[in-house]
Amino acid sequence: MIREVELVSCLPPFMRKYKEPAAALGAEDPEFALAWSGADRIFYNRFISTADEYGIARFEKLLGLYPAEEDDLESRRMKVQSRWVNKIPYTLRVLAEKIRLLGDGADFGMEADFRQGYEIWIQTMLEMAGQVGELERIVEETVPCNIAARTTNRIPVETGGEIFVGGGTAYTDIIEIENQEAQNGEFF
Repeated sequence: MIREVELVSCLPPFMRKYKEPAAALGAEDPEFALAWSGADRIFYNRFISTADEYGIARFEKLLGLYPAEEDDLESRRMKVQSRWVNKIPYTLRVLAEKIRLLGDGADFGMEADFRQGYEIWIQTMLEMAGQVGELERIVEETVPCNIAARTTNRIPVETGGEIFVGGGTAYTDIIEIENQEAQNGEFF
């Protein structure tokens, strides 16, 4: 949304032929470009999805979050988004929506058994740093205490390469040394 600022174009046509006003306005163009850039930054930092480092830090301060050292901008944005969208009442649909939001639309599985025992099984494929910790927080805050929540996170990995197998043999002798005493008290 950064705009090209050209203040000379704002002059009436008969004034553009004079060099002094045109030069003065041309010198002010960088200042107005800087002002537009600042206005755009303020606009984008109003929304979690478009905020930069400064904007996300402001949201974290509002929510009382402290980023870890290994968190990048996207993982910090994901944590802020999951805390910001805190809906009540807590239902399975809301829990599924929070997990979907956390995983950025990645597939996950969820089963609930409320007839035999109060249990929920959640299987996710979260790969970004901090997502599993955020899932733990969501489950802790959303699932009632009388329901056991079992979560499993699987990260699919495609591997390729070679495996080398080695072996070795060893030869061992077992020698037993016994101390035997003679009848007359002598050792031999």
